[in-house]
Amino acid sequence: GDDASGEDTACSATKCGVDEYVSSNACTACVDGSTKPEGDDASGDDTTCACAANERVASNACVTCNAGETNAAGNPVPGPDTACTKVVSPPPPPPPPIVAASPPPLLSSESPPPPPSSVEGMVANAEAKTEVAEVSRDALLADISDESTRAKARLLADAAIAGVKVKKVAMALTAESGDVACGQAFSKMQLDASLGVCDASVSTSRRRRLVADIAYDVTVFMSPATVDETTLAAALESLAAEGVTATSTETDPIEELRAIPGIDATGLDSFAMDAAVAAEATAA
Repeated sequence: GDDASGEDTACSATKCGVDEYVSSNACTACVDGSTKPEGDDASGDDTTCACAANERVASNACVTCNAGETNAAGNPVPGPDTACTKVVSPPPPPPPPIVAASPPPLLSSESPPPPPSSVEGMVANAEAKTEVAEVSRDALLADISDESTRAKARLLADAAIAGVKVKKVAMALTAESGDVACGQAFSKMQLDASLGVCDASVSTSRRRRLVADIAYDVTVFMSPATVDETTLAAALESLAAEGVTATSTETDPIEELRAIPGIDATGLDSFAMDAAVAAEATAA
């Protein structure tokens, strides 16, 4: 009821309600889950509703983001399609550093092991290397059944571990048997048989009734670790005094071991390396 003859009047603005937006100057209900606070002026410009947090616009409708995706609230509806963003989980924290456990405290009666560079440390290292070589030696000799052959191999192996060459004293003797010939050799050298090993092989055999009429090539092996130069010189003098011609030479114990029948070549190579390490550690 405004009086047309009176003063100019004005229209009252139409306000849109909750979840309504302005479209062509008309209040229109928000669609498909979008929302809008009340108060839009219908006489004004077009407005929009909005999607909630973690929703996106798809064909002017609010659609929930997929699992593991996110989106901020406020995407306009109606409006262009929008997209959610994948949630990137932060990397797990690094594991705590590994701290080596401290050794238990020494008792008052204990003392710390000597450093490798000290004399005690060098001795301990040499003993450890020698022990390894001796285990390798025992494994090498385990398959030798003949006692005299094993004794010879043991002397040669011990010389290799000590890092020394073996002395060979060769002579020709006549005896009833090889064992007797070896006994004569030690006796004529005035040397205890436990200080060496002996090989006796038939040189010539004359067909006579006397079994003693057999010539043997006798070789006595001695290690400088048990027979020094003075003792060896005295043994050679004793042989000369007995009228026995003998020759003395040095030989590599590993090469002599290779000549023994039945020695495993692979086991010998392994022992040779262990012996060389032990000899080097002992000489340091």
